[in-house]
Amino acid sequence: MAWINVSWYSLGFNIVDKQCYFYYGLEGDSSAYQIFITAPEMSALADMFRNEGPVTYNSDGHYFVTGQEKIGEGEVIPAVARITRTAAAR
Repeated sequence: MAWINVSWYSLGFNIVDKQCYFYYGLEGDSSAYQIFITAPEMSALADMFRNEGPVTYNSDGHYFVTGQEKIGEGEVIPAVARITRTAAAR
């Protein structure tokens, strides 16, 4: 069983065919891989790749896995800069 780090990914959508695409590349491999997915699958993969890491690929089972997290670890909500009406009016 081989575990390979995913080095990049991108999402695509064909407007005419209403088809979602997921592209990814593996560490040490210059190939780009493409899979056709449903909208719910695209949403799940986008969430996984954007919010978790690192992501690895299992070449035997053909699946993605996120890095380990500690039990009970909550979501981190990034701080958002507040703009006051006075500052926004300038």
